[in-house]
Parts: sequence; structure tokens; C-alpha cells
Amino acid sequence: MAETANDSGRTWRGQTTQERQSDRRDRLIEAGIELFGTRGYANTPVKAICEEAGLTERYFYEAFEDREALLDQIFEILIADCRRATMDAIENSTDELGASMRAGLTAFAHELTRDPRRARIQEIEAVGVSPELERKRREAIHAFAAIVADRTRELGGKEKIGPLRLDVLALGLVGSVNEQLIDYVLGYLEISLEDLIENQIAAFTAVAGQLYE
Repeated sequence: MAETANDSGRTWRGQTTQERQSDRRDRLIEAGIELFGTRGYANTPVKAICEEAGLTERYFYEAFEDREALLDQIFEILIADCRRATMDAIENSTDELGASMRAGLTAFAHELTRDPRRARIQEIEAVGVSPELERKRREAIHAFAAIVADRTRELGGKEKIGPLRLDVLALGLVGSVNEQLIDYVLGYLEISLEDLIENQIAAFTAVAGQLYE
């Protein structure tokens, strides 16, 4: 049954107004992950999100301006989770390029694919929705490329050797990882996740190794 308005007191059912608002927002985010990640963003109206969350539309628009605002919030959450997992793994790895790449790629792949709904939203449903979300997607891709470049640089890799540039190579490597994981999630690649990660590690270490003298 959908929740209805009852915000007249400071507390209701043991929760403050702010706690109830936060709870409703969390429920809408979970509903968005479920529906955007299964039915798709284009096929999910606000009404369906509210029904999934057990809330009225009034509460949706209290929390979010529109569907895109909800998708934007979910995308930010997913990117932050992947970045945190990747950085934690790299920081806890040894100071050796291959080990760092292995740790980061393994953590990223497992975080991204642990929930197919989240992977679909991050890698497919968020694509092409609006110029603003495209800007955030590009920023996220460049941020992950910066992680690769920074770690390579920390471990002695050069910024440039001849025509080879660290930033360009890092961006290409991150792009290839994204495309491979999209195909993996969609079932276009018949390979185990662990074997896919091994292929990614081989590409990363081979390419990054070109920047050492």
C-alpha cells in the first residue's frame, strides 16, 4: 500500500520528518535500480517507480525533479561504488605495476558485475539520456583513466615516450574494459569473469609497459 502524507508532527512512527524523507528517497533509489536495471530507463514511467517503492507521486517529486534526476543520482552512486572498490584494491596492493593492475581490474569488474541491474544502468541505460548525463559519463571515464595514469606514473612510468602518451593510452584501456564488460553482462562474450579479467590484465600490463625505459 502506498504511503500517504502525514507530516504534521515532529515525529511519526518514531521517525523525524528528515528521517522519513531520507527513507523515502532510499526506497525510490532502490525502485529505480530495480526498474531501470530490468525494464530499462525509457520503459519506466514515474508511476511505475512509485508503485515499486510503495509511495505516491507526491513523494517522488518531493525527492527528485524528474526521472532523469533519479537516474542521475543512481549513476553517481554506482560510479562512486566502483571507484571506491578500485581505489581500495590498488592502495592495498604491492608497489608493482602488474599487481596493481590486477588488483584494480579485479575489484572494478567484480563491483560492476555483482548486480546485473546496476551494470546495465551504469553502462547502458545512462548512455545518451541527456547532455548533462553524458558529461558526467565522460568525466567518470576520464576519472578512471586518471587512476590508471596516476598509478603508472607513481611506479615509474613516463608521461610520454615518442608518440606514446600516458593519458591517451590510459583512456583507451579504460574504454576497452567498459566495452568488454558490457558484452559480458549482455551475454555477447562467452567467457568466465576471471578469464575476462586475465585478458584485461594482459592488455593493461603490455600497453603500460611501453612507457617504461
